[in-house]
Amino acid sequence: MKHYQKNCIFIAFICASSGANATNLQQAAQAALTYDSALQSSKQTSEADKQKYWQGMSGMLPTLTLEGGWDRQEQPDKKYQSGVTTHNYDVRVRQPLFDMSKYAGWRKGVAIANTAEAQARQAEEKLLGSIANAYFTVLYQQEVLQAAQAATHNFKQQMEKLQAGLRNDQNTRTEVDEANANYAIAQAKQIEASNQLLLAGEAVRRLSGINPDTLEAVNFQCLKSTPYSSLSEAISVSQLRNTDIRIAQFQHDQTDADVLAADGAHMPVVSLYASYGKNWSRNDNDDNILYDAIFGTNSKSNNLQYGVNVSVPLFAGGSQLSQSFEATYRREAAKYSTLEAQRKAVQDTRSAWLSLTNGTALIDAEKNAVASAREKVLSVQYGREMGFRTVNDELDAQQKYYSILKDQAEARLNYLNAMINLAQSTGSLSLDMLNFFQCR
Repeated sequence: MKHYQKNCIFIAFICASSGANATNLQQAAQAALTYDSALQSSKQTSEADKQKYWQGMSGMLPTLTLEGGWDRQEQPDKKYQSGVTTHNYDVRVRQPLFDMSKYAGWRKGVAIANTAEAQARQAEEKLLGSIANAYFTVLYQQEVLQAAQAATHNFKQQMEKLQAGLRNDQNTRTEVDEANANYAIAQAKQIEASNQLLLAGEAVRRLSGINPDTLEAVNFQCLKSTPYSSLSEAISVSQLRNTDIRIAQFQHDQTDADVLAADGAHMPVVSLYASYGKNWSRNDNDDNILYDAIFGTNSKSNNLQYGVNVSVPLFAGGSQLSQSFEATYRREAAKYSTLEAQRKAVQDTRSAWLSLTNGTALIDAEKNAVASAREKVLSVQYGREMGFRTVNDELDAQQKYYSILKDQAEARLNYLNAMINLAQSTGSLSLDMLNFFQCR
């Protein structure tokens, strides 16, 4: 019994030693938001796509152009004909009054900019979910490794004790062989747990650049109840804030604009225009001062034009009609994509909610199972000392105890991931939300 209590102290020592210079989940996520190269690429792409808003807006604004020219006319086959030099400039302004394609371009630019912003949010949520999963996996593998190390330590001492007993004819060869087998299995599980911990740590390091050995354990006593009072409330929130749904809705808005642009190709285009310009020309035979030699005085004219231009499309071979059909079909496809995103959000929210509900009960059950397994180990040890139980019974009880420790760690991992999944499906996964997992 004293031997088992020493192993409990050994596990507690390992847990305590891993808490030095701890990094909590929020700090790891903050580092990932600035460290992860995939997120930075997504942000730059989003900023580029947001320029579509201004490009669409510019189509409805007036255009101003300045044009100038210099012409020299020569007549080499005319012996007595002089050349003519001409200069001119024009300032033109055009303002669309009715152009459905310009309006549709602005509508599509707004939709593309909104989609880009939602996609940037989606990329951030994906990174936060990935770093949280990697963080929790490291904690889980640490618990698994601690249990495996304690089991290896325990079975090694048990094996050495039985081998000494065999030499003194106190134990049988079967008991020693069983202890050797348990020790070998424990060693293999410890190696496996160590490798899995290294892999999980590399995931954290790749996403955030943080040393995985500094991660702070989650105190389950700090976890508050879910922010939603019922499953129906969580589903309602997901329909309003889920990022996949918002992206699908904005993409539907883009197809709406495409339909508008395609239909607008059959409609007239009305624009207001105005221009002002000046022309100079000069013959080479004229006797002029320097100013006139440059700009010319034989002919000067000022031109001012303004009016309204109307263009009515009549027939373009049927391509515009086909484009209208294509845009309509794509809008219908986008509508069903939005419906699919809404249904998936409901499924993901319900799945996460049920995982939380079942996870709470499972964690309590595993806690009781660990306590029961610990008590059984003690009682079997006492029974063996009294001659009622065998060494194999004791080894079997210890194996089950360490197995239940692993099951408890896995139940905690699934519960924590379910909380992240619920936050992601309801659109509430953010850097501030991750502070939920620490006592602050």
